[in-house]
Amino acid sequence: MINELPRAQVLEAVLAERERQDGKWGDQTHNSDEHWTVILTEEVGEVAREVYEKRSAGMFEEVIQCAAVCFAWAEAYLNRKPYEEQ
Repeated sequence: MINELPRAQVLEAVLAERERQDGKWGDQTHNSDEHWTVILTEEVGEVAREVYEKRSAGMFEEVIQCAAVCFAWAEAYLNRKPYEEQ
């Protein structure tokens, strides 16, 4: 498949960024959805700035950070779901 290598590179980069975020911020499992929205909006703003300023050098890194925040939010959602169902 033609997309296998880029897909693997992106996934590897997102997972590495998740590790970096965990090291920097620690456990964020109990962040509220409102808090996750603020974090994600800030990251999307950084992507928007790269687009607006026509800078491609930092684009990949910013998109990966954005994807990693979505990944972290999804993890947090699944981790807290059993507690909400009790």
